[in-house]
Amino acid sequence: MTTQPADHFQRIPYEPAADGRIEMHSGLSRHYPVLHGNLVEPDGPAPSREVGVLMAHPASNFLSHFLLRPIAAAGIPIMAMNTRYSQNEPALIMERAAVDLGAGMRWMREELGFKHVVLLGFSGGGPLSSFYQAQAENPTVTHTPAGDPADLAAAGLIPADGLTLVGAHAGRARVLRNWIDPAVTDEADPTATNPGLDLYAPGRTLPLDRKWVAEYRAAQLARIDRIDDWARAELERATARGDSDRAFTVHRTVADPRFLDTTLDPGDRQPGCMYGDPRPANTAAGGLARFCTARNWLSTWSFRQSNADALRNLPQVKAPVLVAPLMADQAAFPSESRAMFDAVGGPERELIELAGLNHYLVDQPDGPGVVVRTIRDWLGHRNLIA
Repeated sequence: MTTQPADHFQRIPYEPAADGRIEMHSGLSRHYPVLHGNLVEPDGPAPSREVGVLMAHPASNFLSHFLLRPIAAAGIPIMAMNTRYSQNEPALIMERAAVDLGAGMRWMREELGFKHVVLLGFSGGGPLSSFYQAQAENPTVTHTPAGDPADLAAAGLIPADGLTLVGAHAGRARVLRNWIDPAVTDEADPTATNPGLDLYAPGRTLPLDRKWVAEYRAAQLARIDRIDDWARAELERATARGDSDRAFTVHRTVADPRFLDTTLDPGDRQPGCMYGDPRPANTAAGGLARFCTARNWLSTWSFRQSNADALRNLPQVKAPVLVAPLMADQAAFPSESRAMFDAVGGPERELIELAGLNHYLVDQPDGPGVVVRTIRDWLGHRNLIA
């Protein structure tokens, strides 16, 4: 008789950065550095350790992710883990998050005894997993974009045996580059805007004029570049003062034209964004990249500076890769998934577009089964499971 999947809490040790910079408020986290994981597998005698799946997000808590139990119920053990930046996004440094993922990979191999480990990159876990795998196969990063030491070769990252990207976007910096509101004219005052670039201005008609969209996209990148310059200058001033960083707020960051116009990057999605109505989300406290530091911005959100960019990382990946976009997704769009598939450097790559599924499979009770079958079949074709 098959038993139900069971959670097995994991305490995974990791090495804090040697620079002594305080990245988190919690004294428990600082003095007792462990990462938390949740291994989910069917209870029973001697569960198989032939292959396991590992998933993580740079800053979100994945320990109760909705795919864990369905994947385990299909006979595939899976561990979700948190990085040191879980629920602490303003401090997130992607290079250190990759080191944390490496601690989880080593834990699965050496402590839990899995012969093969496959990474599952869901949503923002996609670019983290792609960055990790590229650096595990061919380490090149020695510093963060802020210039802090981050020797990923010395970290001894263990390559995964495969990489699955489900509902994944190409990078947090790429998302922000497409979502940020270019109407803002004063970073200190979110009400100071250029009405001509306001996506949500009254009277804006659909479909959007393509020339206007091109101007809008250019203005978005220009705003990103202005914040880049400001963040780097502020970091230099902070360093000269002996300060560790500079915190700041980025206003109005949920304004991708694709939220309103579904003829842009068409798929199966409805108008809107993963937060619901994008208009109030654009100014909400929990908006994308709302609270940052200069170091965090350059590592995570800077389109030109961030190392964690799947389109730049995947050409270095030679392990088998599955790209499985959710075609009704309002956060990760079809063109980006196809670009990620095209970018994969190895010969074993597959693109499977999952029709009608939205980002979190909300109100789609059959959705998890579709995703799990896709992953299981892909693993089976590579002889990783029977």
